[in-house]
Amino acid sequence: MTQLLAIAIGGALGALCRHGVALALVGTRFAYATLLVNVAGCFVLGALVHNGLAGDGRLKMLAHPAVTVGYLGALTTFSTFSFQTIVFLEERAWLLAAINVAANLVLGLLATVAGMALSRALAAPAV
Repeated sequence: MTQLLAIAIGGALGALCRHGVALALVGTRFAYATLLVNVAGCFVLGALVHNGLAGDGRLKMLAHPAVTVGYLGALTTFSTFSFQTIVFLEERAWLLAAINVAANLVLGLLATVAGMALSRALAAPAV
């Protein structure tokens, strides 16, 4: 039950962050808000999960699902990305559709790699 509460709290925070980003970028023609939350989510997932969340025992058992399933699950959005791409295609905005797909994929992968690299650098012993 405690784990479900941790996921719910993480989900609420992620949803609020996503909504805040969407409000900040409302009125733009391109899907910047979706791209931003997806890329940010990829970076955080790469940074925090690659080497495991800090801590051991009960805190880690709560933090991992709260961050991954809860926060990042609510923050990022594959469904909105897909929908926005289809809308661009229906509007015959071919270039916007292609940029949306390429940007989410390429920047998402690069952000994941960057997060993993940061995680490795922070975990490396000091020389």
